[in-house]
Amino acid sequence: MPNSHLISVSGRGFRIFLAGRTVSELGSRVTREGLPIIAVLLLHATAQDLSLIAGFSYIVALVAAPLAGVLADRSRRRPLLVAADIFRAAVLALLTLFALLGLLQFWQLLLAFCLVAALNTLFDVADQAWLPGLVGRSQLESANAALSVASAIGETGGPALMGVLIQFLGGPLTILSDAVSYLASAVTLLQLHNPEPPPVRMRQHVTLAVRDGLAALWRHPLLRPLAVAAALLSLSGGIFDALYAFFALRDLHLSPFAIGMLITGGGLGALLGGAIAPNLARRFGLGPVTLYGLLGFGLLTLLVPLAPVTPLTAFICLLAAQFFGDLASTLFSFGEAVLRQSVTPGAWLGRISGSQRLLGNVLGAVGAFGGGLMAGSFAVRGALGVAALCSLLGLLWLLRSPLPRLAAAPSGEPDSFPA
Repeated sequence: MPNSHLISVSGRGFRIFLAGRTVSELGSRVTREGLPIIAVLLLHATAQDLSLIAGFSYIVALVAAPLAGVLADRSRRRPLLVAADIFRAAVLALLTLFALLGLLQFWQLLLAFCLVAALNTLFDVADQAWLPGLVGRSQLESANAALSVASAIGETGGPALMGVLIQFLGGPLTILSDAVSYLASAVTLLQLHNPEPPPVRMRQHVTLAVRDGLAALWRHPLLRPLAVAAALLSLSGGIFDALYAFFALRDLHLSPFAIGMLITGGGLGALLGGAIAPNLARRFGLGPVTLYGLLGFGLLTLLVPLAPVTPLTAFICLLAAQFFGDLASTLFSFGEAVLRQSVTPGAWLGRISGSQRLLGNVLGAVGAFGGGLMAGSFAVRGALGVAALCSLLGLLWLLRSPLPRLAAAPSGEPDSFPA
């Protein structure tokens, strides 16, 4: 069957796609990091208000993920990506208008944050489902490595860009610049004219489609352990999201500037991880690289709760955990994405991705809300130690799976999925 509709990872079409994705990643990070700060500056939000923003974003994402998966399998995927970008831009443009008119209230900002979180989920799920048909399964390793680099650029540059924009443009215009970034992403997607096959017609109710996606994920001998490991990583991440900055500021006495440098260090590690992942997979095997990426992340994360109180030594420990830990986690994320996209038939990519994200968001929400409870029981340092150990628990499932023996991504297994 000819593959003339595919774009080459080294060609102009993929460069256009990657540029749009990088802009979108930067915009997402500006929204994620910037809106809570804008809430404090413009609306005098309290710590309880900010916890509502974080908690509701997890809840919205876990509800949206399986629905987005069904929608991505029932619809053509590029129009979904464009629609998600346009609606994200519209929500933020409306928020800017309220801010400029002096009408902005906290409930409006909270609603906008939740809507953007839902649209981010739709974009990510549809993007993961669209990629194999865009570049072909033979180029998935190179394509996912490039997307890992784009994500790392967002993680590295987004928070810094957000700070500059808020400092020099103020809160409302920062929100507007974020809306413009989503429109730029939509424009790049509209320049790609690769035809998509018609979506599979599903007559079943959406709840049954969600159930089938979860069941297919859980039955698969490779997808199930990968999903469990990724979900446990999200549980760990939820705890760290709730407690990391508090621990660094109060217990280790680091400055906000030092914390910003640590986040940047993590982004640089992820950038390096995305760049070297394909070569490592070819040399040592995709399965082992994915496995050792998770092992390395868990061990390096233990440096955080083990950091001494001395500020300089603590900063060095946390910087090593951020740089090398994010490098290792990128290797795991790269391998997980390539394997999931390789073994899943095209008609199931949306539901499988949505189901995997559902599990991750459920445990992420548990970690975010449970982190504070654990901190009250046995101190923040102990709670962060539990978080690091949670990320290592996924190894128990991966070691008993086919993953350690996989030199390369296997081909799709249609017989493993219902017709």
